[in-house]
Amino acid sequence: MSEERSDEYYVERLLSRVKLLIATDDDIPIDTKLETQPMLKEFIHTLSFPPDQQDQGRALGQHQFLLGALDDFPNCTALLTALRNFVPYL
Repeated sequence: MSEERSDEYYVERLLSRVKLLIATDDDIPIDTKLETQPMLKEFIHTLSFPPDQQDQGRALGQHQFLLGALDDFPNCTALLTALRNFVPYL
């Protein structure tokens, strides 16, 4: 029998993958990395609260910023888009 995992578990995993991809992908320019890493850190912090205590407007803005900044990098955008499965208001 497989273990049931929470949405928060998957959000954390997806965000850690995005963070790793930004840090290690040589195709992402340094300027983009420097622009997105602080926002990603803030986004992770915003989503670290229980769902009913998250600032949804802030999280949505951060998510949209990251999607726009990383639009040219399909692996990052795929992971960020997948968050919508676990954070419905995105």
